[in-house]
Amino acid sequence: MLSRHRTLRDLFCTIAALSLLLGAVGCVQKEETVSTGQEVASRAGLIPLTTDSDVARALCEEGEYLSDVGRNVQAREKFMAAVAEDPTFVRAHLGQSNVAASYKEFQSCLDRADVNIDSVSKGEQLMVEINRTFLTNDTEQGVQRASQLVEAYPNSARAAKILGDMQSVTGDNEAARQSYVRALEIDPDFAGALMGAAVSYLYRTPKNYAMAEECAQKMTVAYPDEAKAFELVGDIKRAQNDLDGALEAYDLATETDPGMAQAQFKKGHVICFLGNYGDALDAFDAAIAVVGPETKATYATYRAFTYLHAGDFDTALDLLDRVADEVEAMGTPADQVKGQQVFALTSEATAALHAGHYDRAAEIIGRRNQLQMEIAEEVGTDDAHRLQKADCRLWDGLLAAYTGDLDAALEHAERIAVLVEEDDNPRKLEPHHFVMGMAYLKLGDYPKAAMHLRQADFENDMFIRYH
Repeated sequence: MLSRHRTLRDLFCTIAALSLLLGAVGCVQKEETVSTGQEVASRAGLIPLTTDSDVARALCEEGEYLSDVGRNVQAREKFMAAVAEDPTFVRAHLGQSNVAASYKEFQSCLDRADVNIDSVSKGEQLMVEINRTFLTNDTEQGVQRASQLVEAYPNSARAAKILGDMQSVTGDNEAARQSYVRALEIDPDFAGALMGAAVSYLYRTPKNYAMAEECAQKMTVAYPDEAKAFELVGDIKRAQNDLDGALEAYDLATETDPGMAQAQFKKGHVICFLGNYGDALDAFDAAIAVVGPETKATYATYRAFTYLHAGDFDTALDLLDRVADEVEAMGTPADQVKGQQVFALTSEATAALHAGHYDRAAEIIGRRNQLQMEIAEEVGTDDAHRLQKADCRLWDGLLAAYTGDLDAALEHAERIAVLVEEDDNPRKLEPHHFVMGMAYLKLGDYPKAAMHLRQADFENDMFIRYH
């Protein structure tokens, strides 16, 4: 599932690459929450929604609210329904791109938006241009376009929030927070800005759990029927190792919305930390039983992590292998199968490397990389091929680093740098530094390893911070 605040590495893997943030996945949405969100979207969304269909406009507004709070599966349904009402509706195509379930869908939504781009407002044109920068890895251009959006619509909370999201993508967290504050000055109850600010304070440096919780509590007051608000409180409690508080918040989320699988799923994660592995598996199974087919494979992948927590690597690897084999049988939509397989195999490759099962890791990475390039073929653009090649080089390079082949690791790292050389993205060399850091770590050159790992995705990737 895609959103504009995801990193490029996430976007082009079409997965939430091993992130334990366990962010926006969809659940059942209550009607009263949708109507409340529609009112907020109308107040905050001063950027025109260009369509002659009132029905399509209302559906799009509901979709934007659902996307704002992290209910991406339901948001996607709303945007698709809006497009069915008005196939020329650029804003709905754009909205679907933000919650797209695959790389190909992200690209095709933007292509469909482009067909009628000349007939819509300047704001909608800029929003499409912002998303297109992800396809070329030019996120600095995305920030520039978002700044232009704010200049054109200075009283739009949504414009300020979009700028904050793009600043977050480039790692400018202080500027992102200022943008979220600006959005909340315009509309204090804007769900997108409350969520954006809370997530920034929760996961980005410098972290500020008190500020994160203040934003989350404001969400619970403004949206008392929105279970995602209580889930966010649980995430903040979990981050502070207040596991009992996290469980209490997740329970409140499921009481608010019994169909909300994600809070139940996160309970499994917390119970793992408590060492109650059997209960954790039960919690994951309960979530998998009610979640939609788009998400079952993702949840099954995380369920296998329970065995990693328990130190049973062999069982975890076998389960992840099985998930990759059974993604299609789980009912996953056809255009999402390869992306879900990549997620399971990326998780398995990481665990196999960490456990020292290098022969198995080599097989997994070979299968994973083949699927990545098949995804690139389906998208069919030069940028897709180039960026997927860089991603494959990352995993080939990590395998070389773990096995002590410094020359091969350095070659892969250099090829990554060449492939992204022209990209206007301040974070483009993070995979290059990841490979370099792991190579020098395995060789025992700790100063060089630390230097490179701090230039990788040190802020967001706990696995890199661990090393």
